Amino acid sequence: MTGPLHGIKVIELSVAITGPLAAGLLVDQGAECIKIEQGPNGDIMRRLGTSVGDISSCFQVCNRGKRSAVIDLQHPKGLEIFEHLLADADVVIQNFRSGVAEKLGVSYKDVAAIKPDIIYADLSGFGSEGPYAHRRVYDTAIQAASGLAGNQTGANDDRPKFLRQLIADKLTAHTACQSITAALFARERGAGGQHLELSMLDAAIAFLFVDGADHEILPDAEHTWMQSMSASNTPIELADGHIAVAIPDDFEFHGLAEIFGVDSSDPDLKHLSDRLRNRPKSKALRQEIEKNATSFTVDEATAALESKQIPFGVIRDVEEVASDPQVIANQTFTEHQHPILGRVMQPRPPTRFHGTPTHLRQPSAPHLGQHTNEVVTEAGLGDDIAALREAGVIQ
Repeated sequence: MTGPLHGIKVIELSVAITGPLAAGLLVDQGAECIKIEQGPNGDIMRRLGTSVGDISSCFQVCNRGKRSAVIDLQHPKGLEIFEHLLADADVVIQNFRSGVAEKLGVSYKDVAAIKPDIIYADLSGFGSEGPYAHRRVYDTAIQAASGLAGNQTGANDDRPKFLRQLIADKLTAHTACQSITAALFARERGAGGQHLELSMLDAAIAFLFVDGADHEILPDAEHTWMQSMSASNTPIELADGHIAVAIPDDFEFHGLAEIFGVDSSDPDLKHLSDRLRNRPKSKALRQEIEKNATSFTVDEATAALESKQIPFGVIRDVEEVASDPQVIANQTFTEHQHPILGRVMQPRPPTRFHGTPTHLRQPSAPHLGQHTNEVVTEAGLGDDIAALREAGVIQ
């Protein structure tokens, strides 16, 4: 056995990040995935960002270990191939706009008629109904509508900002993966197949409202805290770098002041409740800490913070992460030679399953249509490959 999802077969009908990453997370945990792409260019993410040939860095991470087959689902023969593949499939993932799956004949109703115990993940931007359901969606639209961009305002900002990553896509993918495995577990216990509907908007709101909407969750409470509990977090500049420190309790607050030579004995600053009532004094003390910190090196600050057991992190640039001593100790990254990309360094699946260990059975993402012939053969139409290709059904 390779991974907890060994033996699970996924058919993916999706592009960009949300659907492909959701399927990719299942693959990382042992599932098999056939990625059906539309010709002539396939998934849009093949061409966005740093790329070699028809594989970008993002496509590589989201689609490693999958098999790519180019099949025209708008052609009756293409739909026939898909229907044959359903025979031993466990999961179908699609992220078409509202109404497209029905038009193609690959909606949940269509699929369940052939494979009643299928787990069908229907991913959308805004949802299947409502005034925005018809809209084409990318991550920025969901960051805007969900409050994620507005949440980036805080004690030191007065305008919304986008997170410099496709956070809504990724968190929706992780939510979808968890939901799919939950549905697989329910099926194992006798619940049968089911239709899962998940919008990026709902996933992003659920993600944000855990800690970023204090006043909305408890509208009748005293709103002493800011709307987001991390709104006041800012980096501390040192002589040769930056650190991040969270100081929610008294021990950490006074310890940080002591490290950087600031007197915090004022009774108005003794406890967290005092500091919340006396924000100007709290802010002034923080500013004094930040002023004094500029004379400390990263090594000096690290030693002092560790001695006081204050939670902190040295702020790393992305290019520094892989060489961080803890990351090296965790063996977070793996390297291999991709036949198209050359050397690839990517994070391993983050969870270590000690009972059902995972490993990347195939660490490379496929080039477009790499597995079309073998997938069509598995669908029982191997003798028709030449005719199907000539007719433009496959590529």
